[in-house]
Amino acid sequence: MKKPCIIYFSAIAIVAVFAIRAQASGAPPLSLQILSSKTLSGIAGDFVTVEGQITNTGSKPLGDVTTYLSLMDNQNKLPVDLEDWSVEKGLYIGTIDAGQTLPLNWKIHFVKAGTYSLIIIAEAAGNDLPQASAITQFNVSPKRNLNPGQVLPVALGTPILLIFILFLLAYRRKAEE
Repeated sequence: MKKPCIIYFSAIAIVAVFAIRAQASGAPPLSLQILSSKTLSGIAGDFVTVEGQITNTGSKPLGDVTTYLSLMDNQNKLPVDLEDWSVEKGLYIGTIDAGQTLPLNWKIHFVKAGTYSLIIIAEAAGNDLPQASAITQFNVSPKRNLNPGQVLPVALGTPILLIFILFLLAYRRKAEE
């Protein structure tokens, strides 16, 4: 009774190893890193630059390489539409020579407070699997505003205007007497 169980688990292990090797062979030899992971946090409304780099770790040049930025809202577990955050989604790189490292830069406008995950994804022509950087987590703090909803000018301006009108009317009455 133990032999079928051992054979079953051995077969699963062998299939898993072949699946991992098949995936690894289809992936381009690219290394992606987010270099600005420590400087990404900020306040809603801030503009920051995501700095990264892509390296061709293979022995041949790679053509038609495109990199993408992917952002996820950790609280809602939903992807973030980068158009709202003023980000150019893809950066077309073209060809990367063997051993070459190129910089990657995206400018982000923090729109909403929360905790987010950021990743860089790269794909190259002729490869089935994209490469991804490590996940970088960052926080966007809420913007502290002393005048939320632009209420302060109305709240202060209306009584001041009414007092000014009352003084003006009182001055006119005294002038007419």
